[in-house]
Amino acid sequence: MRTIRTIRVLFGATILATALAVAVPAPAQAATSPPLGSAVNFAVLGAATVTNTGPTVVTGDLGVSPGTAVVGFPPGAVTGTIHTTDALAAQAQADIGTAITYAAGEPCDTNLSGQDLGGMTLPPAVYCFNSSAQLTGTLTLDAQGNPNAAWVFQIASSLTTGSNAAVVLTGGATPCNNNNITWQVGASATVGTGTAFTGNVLAGTSVTFNAGASGTGGLYAHTGAVTMDANQVSTCAGASGKASPTITTTPSGSVPAGGTISDSAQLTGGATPTGTVAFALFGPGDTTCATPIATRTTPLSGTTAASGPITTGAAGTYNWTAVYSGDARNSAATSPCGSEQVVVTAQTLTGRAYGLTATASLLGLPLLTVPPTPDTGPISTPSSTTTPNPCVATLSGLVTAHALCANVTTTAFPAASTATASVADTTVTITTIPAITLRLVRSTSTTTCTGSTGTTTIDFLQVGNTVVIGHTTQPAPNTTVNLGAVSLILNEQIPFTNPDNGLTVNAIHIKVSTLGLAKVNIVVASAESDINHCP
Repeated sequence: MRTIRTIRVLFGATILATALAVAVPAPAQAATSPPLGSAVNFAVLGAATVTNTGPTVVTGDLGVSPGTAVVGFPPGAVTGTIHTTDALAAQAQADIGTAITYAAGEPCDTNLSGQDLGGMTLPPAVYCFNSSAQLTGTLTLDAQGNPNAAWVFQIASSLTTGSNAAVVLTGGATPCNNNNITWQVGASATVGTGTAFTGNVLAGTSVTFNAGASGTGGLYAHTGAVTMDANQVSTCAGASGKASPTITTTPSGSVPAGGTISDSAQLTGGATPTGTVAFALFGPGDTTCATPIATRTTPLSGTTAASGPITTGAAGTYNWTAVYSGDARNSAATSPCGSEQVVVTAQTLTGRAYGLTATASLLGLPLLTVPPTPDTGPISTPSSTTTPNPCVATLSGLVTAHALCANVTTTAFPAASTATASVADTTVTITTIPAITLRLVRSTSTTTCTGSTGTTTIDFLQVGNTVVIGHTTQPAPNTTVNLGAVSLILNEQIPFTNPDNGLTVNAIHIKVSTLGLAKVNIVVASAESDINHCP
């Protein structure tokens, strides 16, 4: 019985070990393909030498720097250009140094030290080995349906594959989707005879491809040699004919309606890209980016381009797109609609208007109080509106008036607030002061983001026996008339900045003070407009 239990335990342990060797639990996907810069077009790049035996075919460029030896071509063939210790090879080596540093610095998701990669199925992630790594058999890389899947293998010392090993892709992965498979090897990489290898090899020292091995991805030896023997090697740029840069964009922030916005683009992963970036701006409601309201095409400066400022219209959510033109060495690239949104916010449009208000007292005792009549009340809106109050037909008493009207009208874009007030006629008959008569009085106040304006029109104004205005007149702002105890301010204009920027226009402001006997304060046709949140 004890023996049977022992066998069961050992059998279960064997199954568990096999399962662990075949499938690794999916870590959080954190891998980012390092930018290869100008090296992206090189299928083979050595530092000391590049040596070949047999009918190797290199699809892409081949280079060496700072060494000078390229041996074995022919019989080997290169579909691109051989760069021997020239500026392009030197720059490519510098870019590979940057890529190695980038790849080595990514946080490790899963440590596979001491495990053979053969038989494993790995999701996208960063995998690390504390020393060497071995591949015997087949390694499967499963993208799990993610078109942007990427794998980075960080190997501290050396990478070795057995003969006839393979790296295969599944789950929608392709070997040349933005150079998405990276083998960062601290020292040397050796790929065994007949192996079908996939991914860019970034070796700190050297790369060796044994007889009959093939690879999709560049072979980069940063300080040593690349050695080949009857191989088929293709950089991802060589496999597709061009590098596949990625375009990332950064739109400007939110602005008020009428403000300016812009977009900028950055290309990564290309082969020294040139050309232009076409920026297109789409207005609110165009969620599919069908019809641009503005376009700008600007040349690349290095790997960046900027649209420059574009003035917005009405409030809403705007969308940018950016399209890189591509060139002889780089494929075109596009930022998708909806990835670059800018919110344009509306102005706050406010105002108030009333026909007449009055207070009067005699010997300190109140004679009358007329609240603002009719009164729109304070208006505050981001939208286009009109808020007319019904005109008041008649006011009677010590202050009589007819056809008093008030209105506030707002326009969302271009932002404007206009207040108007009018009175057909008014008569003031209060003991101890001269009678005051006026006819056809109107005030207007308009505010936009460029400023405020106001006007007053008066057809007739008389105080006692003095006719102040006898025909239709537009008095200058803040015209003052003093007739004994009666003080008049015609077209009284009062600008203000708190809480918003605006202007109050009182068509006629009547003030009376008779040695403490009578005090009168009357405002006829008051219009106030203001606006907030201008660009």
